[in-house]
Amino acid sequence: MTSIDLGELITTIFVIVDDWYEKQVKNPTVLKPGVKARMSDSEIMTLALVMDYLPIP
Repeated sequence: MTSIDLGELITTIFVIVDDWYEKQVKNPTVLKPGVKARMSDSEIMTLALVMDYLPIP
């Protein structure tokens, strides 16, 4: 059995989330009020999934 590096796992999850997000959200570049975000919606969703499912304290 082989293991996957944490960085590769997070990158894989990001690619899946980003592809899904682009298909589901019709216009992801809609201007939102407030300060310009430093992270994309896909990056935030990826971090939420990783934090929820990986047993890292």
